[in-house]
Amino acid sequence: MKYNALLIGRVSIYFIYYIMNSEPQSSADPEQLSPQVADIKEAEEIKANLASLSNGEAKAAKEETKEEAKEVAKEEEKKDPRKGYAQIDGDSRIIYSTSVGLAPRSFITFDKEYKEKSPPPTYFSDKELYSCTLITKDDFLKGFEVPREGGLMCVDKSIVKRQSGVIGSMIGQLITTMSISRISLPVRIFESKSTLERIADLWRFAPFFLTKAASTQDKVERFKLVVTFGLAGMYCAMQQLKPFNPLIGETLEATLEDGTIIFIEHTSHHPPISNFYVQGPKDIYKLYGHYEYKVKIAPNSLTSDQDGPNVVEFPDGQRITYHYPLVEIRGLIFGDRVVFATGNMVFEDVENRLKAVIVLDYGKRRNFYSSRKKGVKLDEFVGLIYVPKKEEKEAKGAKKKKEVYAIEDLKDVETQIAKVTGSWLEYIKIGEETYWEMDKIRPLPLKFKEDPLPTDWRYREDLIWLRRENMEIAQEWKVRLEVEQRRDRATRAKYTKKK
Repeated sequence: MKYNALLIGRVSIYFIYYIMNSEPQSSADPEQLSPQVADIKEAEEIKANLASLSNGEAKAAKEETKEEAKEVAKEEEKKDPRKGYAQIDGDSRIIYSTSVGLAPRSFITFDKEYKEKSPPPTYFSDKELYSCTLITKDDFLKGFEVPREGGLMCVDKSIVKRQSGVIGSMIGQLITTMSISRISLPVRIFESKSTLERIADLWRFAPFFLTKAASTQDKVERFKLVVTFGLAGMYCAMQQLKPFNPLIGETLEATLEDGTIIFIEHTSHHPPISNFYVQGPKDIYKLYGHYEYKVKIAPNSLTSDQDGPNVVEFPDGQRITYHYPLVEIRGLIFGDRVVFATGNMVFEDVENRLKAVIVLDYGKRRNFYSSRKKGVKLDEFVGLIYVPKKEEKEAKGAKKKKEVYAIEDLKDVETQIAKVTGSWLEYIKIGEETYWEMDKIRPLPLKFKEDPLPTDWRYREDLIWLRRENMEIAQEWKVRLEVEQRRDRATRAKYTKKK
């Protein structure tokens, strides 16, 4: 195709030259060539000359074409900062270029050469950008069933098939590379979302509960609404496919329809940490903090921990913190594939002496010798909002507080305020009042910023190609990005090494 373009260009030049320098000829002379025949003959000669170019000349011509395409890309980017949404050469609308190695906002900074196995994609259209947005209950529960014991059970056989063989693949790579840091998970087990978007999904009820909390001056009622906000959004992040691990420096910028602003940045690779900041309309509240991602693997299950504080602040100074519970997936190798939340979720307002402890999956066994409580579903919880006793200073090096299995186990209750009951798949009840029902209040969709930072998650090539259902190219890009991350990490270590 590149040679054809060069040929057409030269044919055009020769044709113009022929028209400007030829004299009229008599058509009566049978020996004289017509202009059309002359053009064809001229083109054939040019084609023959191109075919006879030496390897060095051919390579030079190819490089010249590449350089021209790069210059075009630079000029177009100056005119339109959103360039990258349409191809600059080639025939495919989903491939940015067939000669330039990277689109304008690629995360790659080192290996910039064009590679046939990993062509640079054009960026998402609005339709593609929002194609994975989940709104209704049916959207979120697609591919799931709620079994009798509760939680969410995966019944989509295609997802289970995609995730099969992962452990074998990891062992094979470990034998080959002899380095756990170089193991690359197969792209087929991922969904075409970044973990940053999965985080933002947790906050899609903010316009309902945090905005309402900001409108009341009742500190206890505000506390109850924050508890509801934290619990209600949990199911929005319960999915079977794994989101992509964020690249260091990767960002997400979004808003909700009431004007809430969301910003997230992945700030550390080892350990993996993401920082976030959410601001309500007219600054009526702030939500900020960070998450460190931790995973514990058992023979047939996986437990993930999004460890880190969520801090909600209001203009009058009230400050409420909370931590999310653990999420467990069972049936990785055999049995039903079920996902559910477990452990404790603790909310605290130290200044106003308010505390809530929510016990998720409260029917589970306390130890090896005990049995599970009958009739309690995996998605059900109980909790208590109360005034805690004044804390005594703990001795230095005191052990982390143990998990509570029932509200009766709480040792720091001074005055009870209200019991919390419900299911993160059905409803939340505080005292006698129902604060949330899944079937009645839907999460609001995220509206991604129209022209975000160049580090936005939507510019990841592996994620783009996976959303376009091309796993082979997505896998190639995933490996390229991982190599880039390792190189960056080595560079940082070199310059931060203590002298």
